[in-house]
Amino acid sequence: MGHGALIPLFWLYLSIFVVQMLLSRMKVIRIPSVLAYLILGILLSYYGRGLFHQEQMKWLDGLSEFGLYYLMFLSGMEIDFKFLRYQKGANVRQNPLIIGLLVFVGSALLAFLLGTRIHQIEPSIKSWMIMLILLTTSLGIVMPVLKETRVIKSQYGQLLLTSAILADLITMIILSIIGGSYHIGFTWRQASVGLLLPLSVIIYQAIFRLRKTSFWHKEFHKNSVVRLQGLLAVLGLYGIITDMTGSEAILGSFLAGFLLASFHLHDHHPFKEQLEGIGYGLIIPIFFVMVGFRFNISEFVRSPEALGWVPLLLSTAYIVKVLPMMCLGPILGMRRALAGGFLLSSRMTLIVVAASIGMRLGVINKEIQDAVIVVAIITSLLSPMIFSMSITEPS
Repeated sequence: MGHGALIPLFWLYLSIFVVQMLLSRMKVIRIPSVLAYLILGILLSYYGRGLFHQEQMKWLDGLSEFGLYYLMFLSGMEIDFKFLRYQKGANVRQNPLIIGLLVFVGSALLAFLLGTRIHQIEPSIKSWMIMLILLTTSLGIVMPVLKETRVIKSQYGQLLLTSAILADLITMIILSIIGGSYHIGFTWRQASVGLLLPLSVIIYQAIFRLRKTSFWHKEFHKNSVVRLQGLLAVLGLYGIITDMTGSEAILGSFLAGFLLASFHLHDHHPFKEQLEGIGYGLIIPIFFVMVGFRFNISEFVRSPEALGWVPLLLSTAYIVKVLPMMCLGPILGMRRALAGGFLLSSRMTLIVVAASIGMRLGVINKEIQDAVIVVAIITSLLSPMIFSMSITEPS
Protein backbone atom coordinates (compact mmCIF):
# COMPACT_ATOMS: atom_id res chain seq x y z
CA MET A 1 0.00 0.00 0.00
CA GLY A 2 1.30 3.42 -0.96
CA HIS A 3 0.81 6.83 0.55
CA GLY A 4 -2.85 7.52 1.38
CA ALA A 5 -3.92 3.95 0.60
CA LEU A 6 -6.05 3.75 3.75
CA ILE A 7 -8.06 6.90 2.96
CA PRO A 8 -10.64 5.05 0.74
CA LEU A 9 -11.07 2.43 3.45
CA PHE A 10 -11.73 5.20 5.99
CA TRP A 11 -14.42 6.75 3.77
CA LEU A 12 -15.98 3.35 3.16
CA TYR A 13 -16.25 2.48 6.85
CA LEU A 14 -17.43 5.98 7.72
CA SER A 15 -20.19 5.68 5.10
CA ILE A 16 -21.11 2.20 6.35
CA PHE A 17 -21.27 3.48 9.93
CA VAL A 18 -23.56 6.39 8.95
CA VAL A 19 -25.83 4.05 6.96
CA GLN A 20 -26.06 1.61 9.88
CA MET A 21 -26.94 4.44 12.28
CA LEU A 22 -29.70 5.62 9.93
CA LEU A 23 -31.08 2.10 9.60
CA SER A 24 -31.21 1.65 13.37
CA ARG A 25 -33.35 4.80 13.67
CA MET A 26 -35.87 3.73 11.03
CA LYS A 27 -38.77 2.18 12.93
CA VAL A 28 -41.62 2.30 10.41
CA ILE A 29 -39.94 0.71 7.37
CA ARG A 30 -37.27 -1.92 7.92
CA ILE A 31 -34.68 -1.77 5.16
CA PRO A 32 -32.23 -4.71 5.20
CA SER A 33 -28.63 -3.61 5.66
CA VAL A 34 -27.68 -5.65 2.57
CA LEU A 35 -29.94 -3.44 0.46
CA ALA A 36 -28.56 -0.28 2.06
CA TYR A 37 -24.96 -1.35 1.38
CA LEU A 38 -25.76 -2.04 -2.28
CA ILE A 39 -27.36 1.39 -2.70
CA LEU A 40 -24.38 2.96 -0.93
CA GLY A 41 -22.03 1.27 -3.41
CA ILE A 42 -24.03 2.52 -6.40
CA LEU A 43 -24.02 6.08 -4.99
CA LEU A 44 -20.27 5.92 -4.36
CA SER A 45 -19.69 4.77 -7.94
CA TYR A 46 -21.40 7.96 -9.16
CA TYR A 47 -20.24 10.56 -6.69
CA GLY A 48 -17.13 9.12 -5.10
CA ARG A 49 -15.31 7.27 -7.87
CA GLY A 50 -12.50 9.83 -7.74
CA LEU A 51 -11.68 8.68 -4.20
CA PHE A 52 -10.50 5.28 -5.47
CA HIS A 53 -7.38 4.78 -7.57
CA GLN A 54 -6.59 1.64 -9.56
CA GLU A 55 -4.02 0.31 -7.07
CA GLN A 56 -6.41 0.89 -4.17
CA MET A 57 -9.20 -0.90 -6.03
CA LYS A 58 -7.08 -4.07 -6.25
CA TRP A 59 -6.83 -4.59 -2.50
CA LEU A 60 -10.41 -3.41 -1.96
CA ASP A 61 -11.51 -6.09 -4.44
CA GLY A 62 -9.42 -8.61 -2.51
CA LEU A 63 -11.07 -7.57 0.76
CA SER A 64 -14.47 -7.79 -0.94
CA GLU A 65 -13.75 -11.31 -2.18
CA PHE A 66 -12.67 -12.39 1.31
CA GLY A 67 -15.94 -10.88 2.59
CA LEU A 68 -17.86 -13.14 0.22
CA TYR A 69 -16.02 -16.25 1.44
CA TYR A 70 -16.53 -15.25 5.06
CA LEU A 71 -20.24 -14.67 4.40
CA MET A 72 -20.56 -18.16 2.91
CA PHE A 73 -18.77 -19.53 5.98
CA LEU A 74 -21.21 -17.80 8.35
CA SER A 75 -24.12 -19.00 6.20
CA GLY A 76 -23.03 -22.59 6.66
CA MET A 77 -22.67 -21.95 10.38
CA GLU A 78 -26.34 -20.93 10.65
CA ILE A 79 -27.65 -24.39 9.75
CA ASP A 80 -29.65 -25.83 12.64
CA PHE A 81 -29.26 -29.61 12.53
CA LYS A 82 -32.28 -30.27 14.73
CA PHE A 83 -34.54 -29.05 11.91
CA LEU A 84 -32.80 -31.21 9.31
CA ARG A 85 -32.69 -34.44 11.31
CA TYR A 86 -35.56 -36.82 10.59
CA GLN A 87 -37.43 -37.87 13.72
CA LYS A 88 -39.57 -40.98 13.81
CA GLY A 89 -43.24 -40.10 13.94
CA ALA A 90 -42.62 -36.48 12.97
CA ASN A 91 -44.72 -34.80 10.29
CA VAL A 92 -42.80 -34.96 7.01
CA ARG A 93 -44.42 -31.67 5.95
CA GLN A 94 -42.60 -29.93 8.80
CA ASN A 95 -39.10 -31.08 7.81
CA PRO A 96 -37.25 -28.15 6.17
CA LEU A 97 -34.89 -30.48 4.27
CA ILE A 98 -37.69 -32.45 2.59
CA ILE A 99 -39.74 -29.33 1.81
CA GLY A 100 -36.60 -27.55 0.58
CA LEU A 101 -35.86 -30.45 -1.79
CA LEU A 102 -39.42 -30.33 -3.16
CA VAL A 103 -39.14 -26.56 -3.70
CA PHE A 104 -35.83 -27.07 -5.51
CA VAL A 105 -37.27 -29.78 -7.78
CA GLY A 106 -40.23 -27.53 -8.62
CA SER A 107 -37.89 -24.63 -9.38
CA ALA A 108 -35.67 -26.88 -11.53
CA LEU A 109 -38.62 -28.03 -13.65
CA LEU A 110 -39.83 -24.47 -14.21
CA ALA A 111 -36.28 -23.25 -14.94
CA PHE A 112 -35.81 -26.01 -17.54
CA LEU A 113 -39.09 -25.14 -19.30
CA LEU A 114 -38.34 -21.41 -19.31
CA GLY A 115 -34.74 -22.04 -20.40
CA THR A 116 -36.03 -24.11 -23.33
CA ARG A 117 -38.33 -21.25 -24.34
CA ILE A 118 -35.45 -18.73 -24.21
CA HIS A 119 -33.36 -21.10 -26.36
CA GLN A 120 -36.18 -21.09 -28.93
CA ILE A 121 -36.09 -17.28 -28.97
CA GLU A 122 -32.29 -17.16 -29.30
CA PRO A 123 -30.78 -20.52 -30.45
CA SER A 124 -27.21 -19.48 -29.55
CA ILE A 125 -28.20 -19.53 -25.86
CA LYS A 126 -28.08 -23.00 -24.29
CA SER A 127 -31.20 -23.89 -22.29
CA TRP A 128 -29.25 -25.78 -19.59
CA MET A 129 -27.14 -22.68 -18.84
CA ILE A 130 -30.26 -20.53 -18.46
CA MET A 131 -31.68 -23.20 -16.15
CA LEU A 132 -28.59 -23.03 -13.92
CA ILE A 133 -28.68 -19.22 -13.93
CA LEU A 134 -32.35 -19.18 -12.90
CA LEU A 135 -31.83 -21.83 -10.20
CA THR A 136 -29.37 -19.70 -8.24
CA THR A 137 -30.35 -17.97 -5.02
CA SER A 138 -28.24 -15.47 -3.13
CA LEU A 139 -27.51 -17.21 0.15
CA GLY A 140 -25.43 -14.16 1.01
CA ILE A 141 -28.61 -12.05 0.98
CA VAL A 142 -31.12 -14.60 2.30
CA MET A 143 -29.15 -15.41 5.44
CA PRO A 144 -28.53 -11.82 6.69
CA VAL A 145 -32.17 -10.85 5.97
CA LEU A 146 -33.47 -13.87 7.90
CA LYS A 147 -31.15 -12.94 10.73
CA GLU A 148 -32.28 -9.30 10.78
CA THR A 149 -35.98 -10.23 10.75
CA ARG A 150 -35.32 -12.73 13.58
CA VAL A 151 -36.92 -15.70 11.86
CA ILE A 152 -33.73 -17.62 11.10
CA LYS A 153 -34.10 -20.04 14.02
CA SER A 154 -37.81 -20.68 13.38
CA GLN A 155 -39.02 -23.58 11.26
CA TYR A 156 -40.06 -21.08 8.57
CA GLY A 157 -36.62 -19.46 8.59
CA GLN A 158 -34.85 -22.82 8.42
CA LEU A 159 -37.06 -23.81 5.47
CA LEU A 160 -36.03 -20.70 3.53
CA LEU A 161 -32.39 -21.09 4.54
CA THR A 162 -32.36 -24.78 3.56
CA SER A 163 -34.01 -24.00 0.20
CA ALA A 164 -31.39 -21.32 -0.50
CA ILE A 165 -28.57 -23.65 0.52
CA LEU A 166 -29.79 -26.50 -1.69
CA ALA A 167 -30.17 -24.17 -4.67
CA ASP A 168 -26.69 -22.70 -4.26
CA LEU A 169 -24.93 -25.92 -3.23
CA ILE A 170 -26.25 -28.05 -6.11
CA THR A 171 -25.73 -25.23 -8.63
CA MET A 172 -22.18 -24.61 -7.35
CA ILE A 173 -21.26 -28.28 -7.74
CA ILE A 174 -22.71 -28.48 -11.28
CA LEU A 175 -21.02 -25.23 -12.33
CA SER A 176 -17.70 -26.42 -10.86
CA ILE A 177 -17.89 -29.61 -12.92
CA ILE A 178 -19.20 -28.07 -16.17
CA GLY A 179 -16.85 -25.06 -15.99
CA GLY A 180 -13.80 -27.30 -16.21
CA SER A 181 -15.08 -30.10 -18.45
CA TYR A 182 -17.25 -28.46 -21.15
CA HIS A 183 -14.42 -28.03 -23.68
CA ILE A 184 -11.74 -30.48 -22.47
CA GLY A 185 -14.01 -33.32 -21.37
CA PHE A 186 -14.71 -34.91 -18.01
CA THR A 187 -11.47 -35.51 -16.06
CA TRP A 188 -10.46 -36.79 -12.64
CA ARG A 189 -10.19 -33.21 -11.38
CA GLN A 190 -13.87 -32.53 -12.10
CA ALA A 191 -14.88 -35.89 -10.63
CA SER A 192 -13.00 -35.04 -7.43
CA VAL A 193 -15.53 -32.28 -6.65
CA GLY A 194 -17.72 -35.09 -5.34
CA LEU A 195 -15.05 -35.84 -2.72
CA LEU A 196 -15.76 -32.58 -0.85
CA LEU A 197 -18.71 -33.97 1.10
CA PRO A 198 -16.98 -37.24 2.17
CA LEU A 199 -13.90 -35.20 3.15
CA SER A 200 -16.13 -32.97 5.29
CA VAL A 201 -17.42 -36.07 7.10
CA ILE A 202 -13.84 -37.29 7.70
CA ILE A 203 -12.72 -33.89 9.03
CA TYR A 204 -15.80 -33.74 11.27
CA GLN A 205 -15.05 -37.18 12.72
CA ALA A 206 -11.42 -36.21 13.33
CA ILE A 207 -12.38 -32.99 15.16
CA PHE A 208 -15.16 -34.78 17.07
CA ARG A 209 -12.67 -37.34 18.40
CA LEU A 210 -10.12 -34.62 19.15
CA ARG A 211 -12.68 -32.78 21.29
CA LYS A 212 -12.77 -35.73 23.70
CA THR A 213 -9.04 -35.56 24.43
CA SER A 214 -7.30 -33.65 27.22
CA PHE A 215 -5.28 -31.79 24.57
CA TRP A 216 -8.48 -30.17 23.25
CA HIS A 217 -9.65 -29.03 26.69
CA LYS A 218 -6.21 -27.74 27.55
CA GLU A 219 -5.36 -25.92 24.31
CA PHE A 220 -8.70 -25.06 22.67
CA HIS A 221 -11.48 -25.00 25.25
CA LYS A 222 -10.19 -22.04 27.26
CA ASN A 223 -8.06 -20.25 24.67
CA SER A 224 -10.15 -18.27 22.18
CA VAL A 225 -7.07 -17.18 20.20
CA VAL A 226 -6.02 -20.78 19.55
CA ARG A 227 -9.61 -21.66 18.61
CA LEU A 228 -9.70 -18.86 16.05
CA GLN A 229 -6.31 -19.89 14.64
CA GLY A 230 -7.48 -23.50 14.37
CA LEU A 231 -10.62 -22.35 12.57
CA LEU A 232 -8.59 -20.31 10.07
CA ALA A 233 -6.43 -23.39 9.47
CA VAL A 234 -9.56 -25.42 8.63
CA LEU A 235 -10.72 -22.64 6.27
CA GLY A 236 -7.29 -22.72 4.62
CA LEU A 237 -7.53 -26.51 4.26
CA TYR A 238 -10.88 -26.19 2.50
CA GLY A 239 -9.37 -23.52 0.26
CA ILE A 240 -6.61 -25.94 -0.79
CA ILE A 241 -9.12 -28.74 -1.38
CA THR A 242 -11.43 -26.59 -3.53
CA ASP A 243 -8.44 -25.34 -5.54
CA MET A 244 -7.24 -28.91 -6.13
CA THR A 245 -10.69 -30.02 -7.29
CA GLY A 246 -11.27 -26.93 -9.43
CA SER A 247 -14.51 -26.11 -7.59
CA GLU A 248 -15.64 -22.66 -6.47
CA ALA A 249 -14.05 -21.33 -3.26
CA ILE A 250 -17.47 -20.29 -1.95
CA LEU A 251 -18.40 -23.99 -1.84
CA GLY A 252 -15.43 -24.77 0.42
CA SER A 253 -16.20 -21.77 2.66
CA PHE A 254 -19.79 -22.87 3.09
CA LEU A 255 -18.81 -26.46 3.92
CA ALA A 256 -16.34 -25.20 6.55
CA GLY A 257 -19.17 -23.26 8.22
CA PHE A 258 -21.45 -26.27 7.90
CA LEU A 259 -18.79 -28.33 9.68
CA LEU A 260 -18.65 -25.85 12.57
CA ALA A 261 -22.47 -25.80 12.80
CA SER A 262 -22.41 -29.52 13.60
CA PHE A 263 -20.84 -28.68 16.98
CA HIS A 264 -24.05 -26.87 18.04
CA LEU A 265 -22.74 -23.47 19.13
CA HIS A 266 -25.68 -21.56 20.64
CA ASP A 267 -26.52 -18.04 19.43
CA HIS A 268 -24.80 -16.28 22.33
CA HIS A 269 -21.71 -18.48 22.43
CA PRO A 270 -18.72 -16.11 22.80
CA PHE A 271 -16.81 -17.76 19.95
CA LYS A 272 -19.78 -17.47 17.58
CA GLU A 273 -20.34 -13.83 18.58
CA GLN A 274 -16.66 -13.09 17.86
CA LEU A 275 -16.89 -14.64 14.38
CA GLU A 276 -20.12 -12.78 13.56
CA GLY A 277 -18.74 -9.49 14.91
CA ILE A 278 -15.69 -9.75 12.65
CA GLY A 279 -17.86 -10.68 9.65
CA TYR A 280 -20.86 -8.36 9.86
CA GLY A 281 -18.96 -5.47 11.37
CA LEU A 282 -15.71 -5.50 9.41
CA ILE A 283 -15.55 -7.64 6.28
CA ILE A 284 -18.98 -8.46 4.83
CA PRO A 285 -20.24 -4.85 4.38
CA ILE A 286 -17.28 -4.18 2.07
CA PHE A 287 -18.41 -7.02 -0.20
CA PHE A 288 -21.90 -5.60 -0.74
CA VAL A 289 -20.67 -2.02 -1.13
CA MET A 290 -18.16 -3.10 -3.77
CA VAL A 291 -20.82 -5.09 -5.67
CA GLY A 292 -22.86 -1.90 -5.98
CA PHE A 293 -19.73 0.10 -6.80
CA ARG A 294 -18.77 -2.15 -9.75
CA PHE A 295 -22.14 -1.81 -11.47
CA ASN A 296 -21.84 0.63 -14.41
CA ILE A 297 -25.41 1.54 -15.29
CA SER A 298 -24.46 4.16 -17.92
CA GLU A 299 -22.72 1.50 -20.03
CA PHE A 300 -25.68 -0.84 -19.71
CA VAL A 301 -28.36 1.63 -20.88
CA ARG A 302 -26.43 2.15 -24.12
CA SER A 303 -27.15 -1.48 -25.12
CA PRO A 304 -30.76 -1.86 -26.42
CA GLU A 305 -30.42 -5.66 -26.78
CA ALA A 306 -29.32 -6.07 -23.16
CA LEU A 307 -32.17 -3.81 -22.03
CA GLY A 308 -34.63 -5.96 -23.98
CA TRP A 309 -33.60 -9.12 -22.13
CA VAL A 310 -34.11 -7.64 -18.65
CA PRO A 311 -37.96 -7.87 -18.43
CA LEU A 312 -37.97 -11.49 -19.64
CA LEU A 313 -35.15 -12.64 -17.35
CA LEU A 314 -36.58 -10.69 -14.40
CA SER A 315 -40.03 -12.25 -14.76
CA THR A 316 -38.61 -15.77 -15.14
CA ALA A 317 -36.32 -15.19 -12.14
CA TYR A 318 -39.37 -14.59 -9.94
CA ILE A 319 -41.57 -17.27 -11.53
CA VAL A 320 -39.15 -20.15 -10.81
CA LYS A 321 -39.00 -19.25 -7.09
CA VAL A 322 -42.41 -17.78 -6.26
CA LEU A 323 -44.64 -20.44 -7.91
CA PRO A 324 -43.13 -23.45 -6.04
CA MET A 325 -43.36 -21.52 -2.75
CA MET A 326 -47.03 -20.68 -3.45
CA CYS A 327 -47.72 -24.42 -3.37
CA LEU A 328 -46.74 -24.27 0.33
CA GLY A 329 -49.53 -21.77 1.04
CA PRO A 330 -51.68 -24.35 2.90
CA ILE A 331 -48.73 -25.14 5.20
CA LEU A 332 -47.14 -21.72 5.73
CA GLY A 333 -50.00 -19.36 4.92
CA MET A 334 -50.12 -17.62 1.55
CA ARG A 335 -48.59 -14.35 2.84
CA ARG A 336 -45.51 -16.08 4.28
CA ALA A 337 -45.23 -18.42 1.29
CA LEU A 338 -45.20 -15.48 -1.13
CA ALA A 339 -42.76 -13.55 1.07
CA GLY A 340 -40.44 -16.57 1.10
CA GLY A 341 -40.68 -16.93 -2.67
CA PHE A 342 -39.69 -13.31 -3.17
CA LEU A 343 -36.76 -13.62 -0.75
CA LEU A 344 -35.50 -16.77 -2.50
CA SER A 345 -35.64 -14.79 -5.76
CA SER A 346 -32.77 -12.62 -4.48
CA ARG A 347 -29.72 -13.22 -6.64
CA MET A 348 -26.31 -11.68 -6.39
CA THR A 349 -23.03 -13.55 -6.42
CA LEU A 350 -23.61 -17.00 -7.84
CA ILE A 351 -25.81 -15.77 -10.70
CA VAL A 352 -23.01 -13.39 -11.75
CA VAL A 353 -20.48 -16.24 -11.47
CA ALA A 354 -22.78 -18.49 -13.52
CA ALA A 355 -23.19 -15.82 -16.21
CA SER A 356 -19.42 -15.28 -16.43
CA ILE A 357 -18.85 -19.04 -16.75
CA GLY A 358 -21.54 -19.23 -19.45
CA MET A 359 -19.91 -16.35 -21.32
CA ARG A 360 -16.49 -18.01 -21.06
CA LEU A 361 -17.89 -21.29 -22.40
CA GLY A 362 -19.68 -19.48 -25.24
CA VAL A 363 -23.16 -20.75 -24.28
CA ILE A 364 -24.61 -17.26 -23.64
CA ASN A 365 -23.86 -13.89 -25.26
CA LYS A 366 -22.66 -10.57 -23.82
CA GLU A 367 -26.17 -9.07 -23.85
CA ILE A 368 -27.49 -11.89 -21.68
CA GLN A 369 -24.55 -11.53 -19.28
CA ASP A 370 -25.19 -7.79 -18.88
CA ALA A 371 -28.92 -8.36 -18.42
CA VAL A 372 -28.24 -11.02 -15.78
CA ILE A 373 -26.15 -8.55 -13.77
CA VAL A 374 -29.01 -6.02 -13.87
CA VAL A 375 -31.51 -8.70 -12.82
CA ALA A 376 -29.21 -9.57 -9.92
CA ILE A 377 -29.13 -5.93 -8.82
CA ILE A 378 -32.92 -5.49 -9.15
CA THR A 379 -33.81 -8.69 -7.28
CA SER A 380 -31.24 -7.89 -4.58
CA LEU A 381 -32.82 -4.46 -4.09
CA LEU A 382 -36.51 -5.42 -4.28
CA SER A 383 -36.76 -8.92 -2.80
CA PRO A 384 -35.32 -8.24 0.70
CA MET A 385 -37.52 -5.16 1.04
CA ILE A 386 -40.68 -7.07 0.01
CA PHE A 387 -39.85 -9.84 2.49
CA SER A 388 -39.09 -7.45 5.35
CA MET A 389 -42.35 -5.57 4.78
CA SER A 390 -44.32 -8.84 4.62
CA ILE A 391 -42.88 -10.31 7.82
CA THR A 392 -44.35 -7.86 10.30
CA GLU A 393 -43.28 -9.67 13.45
CA PRO A 394 -40.78 -12.39 14.37
CA SER A 395 -41.86 -15.99 14.61
